[in-house]
Amino acid sequence: MAKGRKKLEMWQGFLAGSLLSLGIYLLGLLLLTLLMVKGILSEGGSFPAVAVLCGLAALGGGLLTVRLTFWRSGGVLTAVIFLSMLVLAGLSFWEGIDWLGHGGILLLCGLAGGLLAGAAGHKRKRRRK
Repeated sequence: MAKGRKKLEMWQGFLAGSLLSLGIYLLGLLLLTLLMVKGILSEGGSFPAVAVLCGLAALGGGLLTVRLTFWRSGGVLTAVIFLSMLVLAGLSFWEGIDWLGHGGILLLCGLAGGLLAGAAGHKRKRRRK
């Protein structure tokens, strides 16, 4: 029996990371909504909070993917999968999304989170001779 943990298939790592990103994002939106209803968070501060939340969700899912698959580019690809789910949801439920305004900024924040996940991800250990 080999030491360490069992290596997952590539698609399983991406699925786990994408679902974690989506879960973090949805739970964070629920928390932000609660803060707005209670009056703790103002309406003007809601968009920066959502942008930070989008970046953190992509970062969390990307880090999980990088840890599970040992592939540093997996963080960016997980962020792309997560953001494509957000785009599809946006196109399904709303008539028009301003991609050059707030929608584009959210996409950039998500991609930045994926890039950070790839940069801070798993570092390979060098073997000694």
